[in-house]
Amino acid sequence: MRKSRFKMGFVPLCIVALALTACSSDDTEAINLTEETSDTETTEDVSSGIDLDSYILAVAPDDGVFLIDHDGDTLFEWDMDGDNLGNDAKLYSDGSLVTTIKVNNPSINFGGYGGQFRKINADQTTAWEVSYSSSNYIAHHDVNYLSNGNIIFPVWEEVSSIEASDMGFSGNFDIYPDAIIEMNPLTQEVVWEWHTTDHIVQDYDSSKGNYGVVADNPNKIDINYNNDQTDGDITHVNGITLDETNDLIYVTVNFYSEVWVIDHSTTTQEAATGAGGNYGLGGDLVYRFGNPLAYDNVGEVTLNRVHYPNLFDGNKMLVFANNKYDGQSAVVEYELNPPYLLVAGQDNEPTISWEFTDTALYSNGLGSGVRMSNGNTLISEGTGTLWEVSDSGEVLWQNNDYNRPWRAYAFSVDDPAIKALGF
Repeated sequence: MRKSRFKMGFVPLCIVALALTACSSDDTEAINLTEETSDTETTEDVSSGIDLDSYILAVAPDDGVFLIDHDGDTLFEWDMDGDNLGNDAKLYSDGSLVTTIKVNNPSINFGGYGGQFRKINADQTTAWEVSYSSSNYIAHHDVNYLSNGNIIFPVWEEVSSIEASDMGFSGNFDIYPDAIIEMNPLTQEVVWEWHTTDHIVQDYDSSKGNYGVVADNPNKIDINYNNDQTDGDITHVNGITLDETNDLIYVTVNFYSEVWVIDHSTTTQEAATGAGGNYGLGGDLVYRFGNPLAYDNVGEVTLNRVHYPNLFDGNKMLVFANNKYDGQSAVVEYELNPPYLLVAGQDNEPTISWEFTDTALYSNGLGSGVRMSNGNTLISEGTGTLWEVSDSGEVLWQNNDYNRPWRAYAFSVDDPAIKALGF
């Protein structure tokens, strides 16, 4: 059995979190200066604030996927049949687990690559397995299993240096911008797709395609924003969430330090253009936030590298900001207000309603935050620690059993997914 380093009656430190209606520069300074107290023992009272009505799904690519309790005991462990986890694995209401799997000897092997997906039933049998990988593209990082049975996931696709130059890219190397693919895993048919390269703007070379004023085109992607990433991984999408109610896709774009919002109601043909769909923008960005510098706009920068666009309660989102405070991470909660509008030269940033940071919280890669059933927040710090913190910012629980935890998900003990596993 795995055991946690800190038990439920032990609070390792206290910190200050912020419950905000707005985030000013003064607030930012306050966030960065967390208070720390000496370790103190508490009573063994179960009213310590830990969400004991939840189990935790720990997803750690180096170790595997585990359902654990707050004692750190492993309740359930998934059999990957000797394969390496790509990054993500999500548990669904029937007890099935949809995972990313690393293919052998990929042509594109940036951190987070996968190339294969597998649905594992509650009884550990395989429901289906599908690959999306070739010499010039590969699926990576994340996957959503949709209510219609399809899967949707990000893909790196190779663009040669010559093609990139024709698009107005200022570097002289091959690039690997992201695409998004929706596939029926049973037929392996691609039923919808979106490509970064269809929605770019550049102000580098007026003789090349996509030339325009970046600041005047907030719905377009500046292909030269990250033009010094010489390995060609210029966007690095690492998380995807489909809001099926509003038919909107949210992606965390690590190297742009943004969340992009894309209209999924389009046809594939419309998604390659700037017209059509519920928002009339085709595949151009419906909204974006976190780093207005990425499109030469005004507003406060609130993200510096980012993971997991966790949409919950309809219009709230938690993201893990990897380097928000120069060597210190944060979990940030935004209040979102669709339908969205991007206006050039106007502050388009959403309101920050809550934030947690701590001098000991830092991961330059990986990371997640989820809201638990009692209002606590479960954090996966990619360097190795799981945290549970209260709304006021008190650290209630930590677990250091896993190397590089990608994400941690919370499930109520009476959740159908937990029941399907036999608990």
